[in-house]
Amino acid sequence: MSEFRQGEGIGVKKESKSGAALTAVIDIVTAGLLWLVCSLGVVTIGASSTALYYAVVKSIRHERGGLTKSFFKAFRRDFRTATLLWLLFLAAGLVFAADVWAFSQWNGMLSAVGKLLLAALLAFFPWVFAFVSRFSNTVGGTLKYCGYLALRNIGRTILMTLELLGFGLVVWLMPPLVFILPGLVCLLLSLHIEPVFRLITAEMTVEGGDDWFNE
Repeated sequence: MSEFRQGEGIGVKKESKSGAALTAVIDIVTAGLLWLVCSLGVVTIGASSTALYYAVVKSIRHERGGLTKSFFKAFRRDFRTATLLWLLFLAAGLVFAADVWAFSQWNGMLSAVGKLLLAALLAFFPWVFAFVSRFSNTVGGTLKYCGYLALRNIGRTILMTLELLGFGLVVWLMPPLVFILPGLVCLLLSLHIEPVFRLITAEMTVEGGDDWFNE
C-alpha cells in the first residue's frame, strides 16, 4: 500500500456564506489559470495537474490554506514523480494517436483499437495525478494501484472520462473557456475520486491531527 502524505495544521477560514461563495468562484478560476500557466511547457502538465487537484481539494473543498501556496507546494513536492508519469502518458498517447492516423488509412478495425487505447489512457489520467497528490509511491507502484482503482470503480472512471471529453469538446468549440474551466472540471472530478480516497484514508492519521482529507 502507498504511504499517505503528512499534512500540517492549518486553520479553517471563516467567512460569510456569500463571501465564501465568491471566494470559491475566484479560487476555481485562479486554480485553472495557475494550471494553464504552469502547463505551457507541456512537460510540466503532469506536475501542474497534480498541483491543481491538491489545491482544489484542500483549499477550495476543505478551505484549508491558501490556494496559491497549496498549488505550488504540491507542484514542487511532486514534480519528479508527476513529470515521469506524464512523460509516460505523453509517449503512449503519441504512439496510440499515430496508430489511429496510420491505420485509419487502410484498416478501420485497428484504427478503432487505437481510439479505444486513447480513451483508456484518458480514463486513467485523473486517477494517477490525483493519487500522486495524496500518496507517496514509486512510478510503477502508482500505475499499478491506480489501474486497480480505475477498474474497481469503473462506473466513476467512465463518468470522469465522459466529463473530460465534454470539457475538451467545449474548449474546442469555445477556446476562451480554457481560461475558466480547468478548476471547475477538477472540482467535478474530485467528487468522484474523493469518496474512493476516503475509504483508503479512513483509518489513517497525520502528525498534528490535520486530517482534512477525511472531513
